[in-house]
Amino acid sequence: MEIEFTKAADEGQFPRIYGMDAVLKNFKGCPHLEITLFRHGATAEELKALYGKNLVGAPDADVPAEVLSGATEEGGLRFLLENFTREEVEQFLPYLQERYGHLVEKLIVAPVEIPVPLGTGPLGLLPASKNAGFICFDKAENYPLPFAVRAYFDFSLQEELSANHA
Repeated sequence: MEIEFTKAADEGQFPRIYGMDAVLKNFKGCPHLEITLFRHGATAEELKALYGKNLVGAPDADVPAEVLSGATEEGGLRFLLENFTREEVEQFLPYLQERYGHLVEKLIVAPVEIPVPLGTGPLGLLPASKNAGFICFDKAENYPLPFAVRAYFDFSLQEELSANHA
């Protein structure tokens, strides 16, 4: 399993700054599936503590207005709460390597840009469907970590990525 870990220049403003993406060798018959891992189960207190810290900025100029309809600061803050601290990444990596390393081609850990653009939202609220869903690492037998980790996958996005690279 290849690991790319880009450390943040500054973790002081917001320590829950690391996003994690992975490429699975094969998942449900889909080779090289890209997934996004996220921390699940943020509390209302954690969310409340983020208001007023300027962690959500202006929307990305390339995003159409209709996509931004209904976008809220709360969505951006919930997205940030799904990210990981450096300590959480350092706890999760050995678990992932030991338990699932034979199934993972690559793991990419990198800081997210802050402020996140308005319109950014949490993965945990995306709907599951026939083509998309969640991998619940924290539901695995003998899961040892004190925080829940989930991953979102979307087979239809994978098909689009494959078509664009062909």
